[in-house]
Amino acid sequence: MQNALKLFLTGDPGCGKTTAIRKLTERLKPHLAMTGFTTEEFRKDGRRAGFRGVTLDGQRFDLARVGVESPYRLGPYGIVLEGLESIGIPALIPASPDVLIVLDVVSKMESFSEPFQEAVLALLEGPNPVLGTVAPHGVGFVKRVRQHKNVELVRLTRKSRDGMIGEILRRLARDGIGAGR
Repeated sequence: MQNALKLFLTGDPGCGKTTAIRKLTERLKPHLAMTGFTTEEFRKDGRRAGFRGVTLDGQRFDLARVGVESPYRLGPYGIVLEGLESIGIPALIPASPDVLIVLDVVSKMESFSEPFQEAVLALLEGPNPVLGTVAPHGVGFVKRVRQHKNVELVRLTRKSRDGMIGEILRRLARDGIGAGR
């Protein structure tokens, strides 16, 4: 059985991977069913206080937060796995094989969750198309996703991001995903 397209955007932090995913999902929304989540940072008193996931149907869950006690840390952030596992992972489960799965992001933060790793690996072997983002560096699970035999990587830069949107839509259309325009 041939697997559906697994297209992952990668690039240095701040290059616009999440912005690109949001623009792509907005353009694709009228043309096909999607499920999954994107990520965003949140601020308190003008300073970044953490990161959260937002499902495509609007549910929010914390991924990491300053001041949170956790056995998992990334810089000043305590990693929060409960929301990822109770809201994020279920959002990655498609209703049918023609549903596009949106996965922003595979990075060290999410990799602390074994259930997340298992869900992502199942998606990479599954029948559904996946549009995701993956950190450009890292070892372990992040590297495993980047090097997975079914994953096609698209490298973004700040300069290339906006121009790549149309190219990515055309690439998806070649695989029968979305309208391609």
